[in-house]
Amino acid sequence: MAVSSAGMAVSTFVGAVTAATVPWLLVPVVVVWGYVVGLAVCLGPRLSVAALQWPVGLLIATGMPLGPTEAGLRAGLVLAGGLFQGLLVAVSWAFRRGDPERAALAESYRILAVYASGLAAGHFGPPSPTAFPSAVVLTDPNPLLPMTVRLRFLDLLEQAERIRVSLAALAERAADDPSEAALRPAAGAARALDLIADTLSAGRAERAGRLGELDELLPSLAVAPGARGQLATEALFGQLRAVTRSLAGLVMGPGRTPVNHTEISPVVPAGQDGIGWASLTLRANLALSGETGRHAVRLAVVAGLAEVMVQATGLFEGRWVVLTIFLVLKPDYTSTVYRSIQRAVGTAVGAGLGATAAWLAHPSSVGLIVAAGIAVAAAYALFDVNYVIYSSFLTVFIVILLDIFGLPADTTAVARLTNTAVGAVLALIAYSLWPTWEGLTAQEKFARMVEVHNTYTTALLRSLAHPARTDPARLRGLQAIARRARTDAEASSDRLADEPPHSPLTPAVARTLVAVMTRLAHTELSLHALVPPQDTANGREEGGARDADAARLEALATAFDIAMITLAEAVRTLQPPGPTPPLRRVQGALRNRPTALDPRLLQITDHLVDTVHTLEDVLRRHLAPPVAGADLRGT
Repeated sequence: MAVSSAGMAVSTFVGAVTAATVPWLLVPVVVVWGYVVGLAVCLGPRLSVAALQWPVGLLIATGMPLGPTEAGLRAGLVLAGGLFQGLLVAVSWAFRRGDPERAALAESYRILAVYASGLAAGHFGPPSPTAFPSAVVLTDPNPLLPMTVRLRFLDLLEQAERIRVSLAALAERAADDPSEAALRPAAGAARALDLIADTLSAGRAERAGRLGELDELLPSLAVAPGARGQLATEALFGQLRAVTRSLAGLVMGPGRTPVNHTEISPVVPAGQDGIGWASLTLRANLALSGETGRHAVRLAVVAGLAEVMVQATGLFEGRWVVLTIFLVLKPDYTSTVYRSIQRAVGTAVGAGLGATAAWLAHPSSVGLIVAAGIAVAAAYALFDVNYVIYSSFLTVFIVILLDIFGLPADTTAVARLTNTAVGAVLALIAYSLWPTWEGLTAQEKFARMVEVHNTYTTALLRSLAHPARTDPARLRGLQAIARRARTDAEASSDRLADEPPHSPLTPAVARTLVAVMTRLAHTELSLHALVPPQDTANGREEGGARDADAARLEALATAFDIAMITLAEAVRTLQPPGPTPPLRRVQGALRNRPTALDPRLLQITDHLVDTVHTLEDVLRRHLAPPVAGADLRGT
């Protein structure tokens, strides 16, 4: 709301003053606004929709030219209205968004805790194969939840699935060896799972305390070297640590470190959240090699040319041509076609309804205001439901609003209908002449995301192994490439949600992949924060224990590289991944032997291994063909 309100206030002032003084100056203004709005796509649906309101404010203001003083007053009123809506949004927080999702996740982890307790008591049957309660709730989460929270919820669900399989494997081994040592890991896991469920279900004031108890429990979840089933038990405990780290981010919020949480707190460099995150994401997407960068240039050029046409022809209410281009021209062909058709149909319906509503409400100004309020409320309430309905109600609102300003509703309705059709046709022609250059399929974008994150993480591990060889510029470049690939995949995930499911890469699978890769991105930032600057890295190479540490880090980097190449190929071919290296065993060589490495690195690489295993598990479950009669114990 703040971004939308501030941008609309500035746009209102610029549009009104420019139209009153130098109308042709609107051409470069529209080009600049087009580029900024096109680039904002990489920031996700919420911020991109907020930025889209800027050209709306700009083009509406051009229809009412004003001098600087009057335009400033109108911009102030726009800002005041936006801030009032922001206040309403803040009031809505009292309704505690996310409680149903948290409760469902808590119940899911409680089910795991009950099973682990039974296992510790000597009951070795397999866990129930039925879906977790959170699986149903998270298929249709509260749309007001921030995207970061939704991704963390999805990640917690995936971790619950993995923990269930790990507990089933533990039950199989315990059935053969029901000794106290074999059952002790199940008892520890049960306590941890209970605390996880408590943290999820607790009130806001109690969550940090529950998380602290969980953090104190984690160090006691250790496996004696050489114990039977050591790697499998370590994997289970690693999953519990990963869940705890995700909970820490969920409870404390981005960029905040829980008190006394040295075990689970990510080491994130300054500026990697909030405004800093947005700045880095925008910078990463400036290049024309990415889908967002190309879309920004295309939108700026097409909108600018449309404004030139409107200025040259003097087209009545021609601003609707330009506005339609802003609203329907999207980064991909399918969305552009759908939006063009839907907006044309919605505008045709809305123009007729708006003219009728204005005629019925005359001569009462109160009736017009009430009708406009109902129309705009319906439009934005149904924005995420159906774009045709949204366009219809929005057109009704605009026709009535302009009638209040003194423009006849019937004339406005006809002009809006005609100009919307022209804008939609121009958007389609523009995309046909200037399509997306690479034309990547969804799976290709996801495969590329896995590949570039592999390159970035491998480079970080090797920089930590050999600090004197660190190339900070290369690492920053790889970070930007990984960020750009992830935003392209996120945009593809959003578009998949608007299309019929195409198995196996359904919208649900795409969102899960984004959630896992977002967790990997957070881990990469933590790794990057530990890479020493080049000037302090020189001279810190080789020598005794350092040689051994470097060799182990190199081994982990190599194993990680092979695993991620395998997983990327699985995404590209939509086939289950082949065998991957034993990452947990390779990482255990760092943790279980004397080392001079930063203790935080051991925690971060532990999280890194679990993230890769989560990605592998997601791909194996969702890309594998269904097998009749398969049960969880067999899995």
